[in-house]
Amino acid sequence: MTKTWPTHASEQLTLGDGGIETALESRLGQHLPEFAAFVLLGTVQGRAALREYYRPYIEFAAAADVPLLLDTPTWRANPEWIALVDGGGEQPGRLASLNADAVALVRDCALGLAPDARIEVNGVVGPRFDEFVAAERMSAADSEEYHGPQVRALAEAGADRVSAVTTLDAAEGIGVVRAAVGARVPAVVSFTVDARGLLADGSSIADAIRAVDTATAGAALGFAVNCAHPEEVARGIAPAAPETARLIGFRLNVAREGEEGAGDGPEEFARAVHELSALAPTAKVLGGCCGTDAPHISAVLTRARRG
Repeated sequence: MTKTWPTHASEQLTLGDGGIETALESRLGQHLPEFAAFVLLGTVQGRAALREYYRPYIEFAAAADVPLLLDTPTWRANPEWIALVDGGGEQPGRLASLNADAVALVRDCALGLAPDARIEVNGVVGPRFDEFVAAERMSAADSEEYHGPQVRALAEAGADRVSAVTTLDAAEGIGVVRAAVGARVPAVVSFTVDARGLLADGSSIADAIRAVDTATAGAALGFAVNCAHPEEVARGIAPAAPETARLIGFRLNVAREGEEGAGDGPEEFARAVHELSALAPTAKVLGGCCGTDAPHISAVLTRARRG
C-alpha cells in the first residue's frame, strides 16, 4: 500500500513561540546552565519566569484567534544533559518528573490565561550532542533507546505532540519518530542547517526527510527546520522536491551563522520568514528560535495576515 502523506498538519497559520532560552536570559534575566531551561521548574522564581515568558504569546494568539503551539522547556531534559546540569549521576524518576512537570506548567499557563484559545503543547526533545562528530553519532536504534524515555514521559504527561528539534542528522530523527510511534504520540522532526542550507552531515533537507520517512513508513506528522536564519534555510529548500510538501513549519533565528549582535529586528525577521514560506507553502507553523521574542512573532503574524 502506498503511504499517503498529509501535506500539512494544519489548514491555517499556527504560531509558535520564540527562542525560549535566549528570551529567558535576555528579557527575564535568568541564568540557564548549559542553556537548560528546565532548571527553572525547580524554584518559585523560575516557574514565574517561565510563565512570564509564555504570557505574551498566549495573549496575542488568543486576541488574534489563531492557533498557538507552545514548546516545553525540555530541550536539555534528556539523560546525559540532566546528569550534567544536575552535577551528578542519573536520579531515578528525575527525567520523567521533569518532563511531566514541564508539560503541566505549559498547559496550566494556557488554561489560566486563555482557556478557550486553540493552544497545543509541543513536547520538545533536544539532541544528544550539540556538535556533529561522526564517530559519536547514534544509529537509529541507539537514538530510539536514548530518547525513548523522554518521549514516553512527554506523551504520558499529555503533550499534544513531540518534536525532535535542532536535529543534526536523519538517524536521530528516525529514533525519535519510532519512539513516538511506540508511545502513541504524533511526532515532528525539526532539522537544523548551516549557512549552506545543509544538515551537519552534508545531506540536504529533502534527503533527510526522505530518509526518515523511508525508515518509519512516513509515520512523522511532518518536518520542520529550526535554529537557522531564514536566508540559510532558503538555500536548502528545493520547492520542486516532493519532500518539501512534508515541511510543516519553521522556528528560526534572527542572526546568520557566525554573526554577533542583535540580528534582524521584528519587521525584517517577519519579512524573511514570509519570503521563506513562499518556498514551502505547506509550512504553516511559524515561530522563532535564538534571539526571537514576542515582538518577532507578533510581526510574523501581522505580515502573514497582510499576505
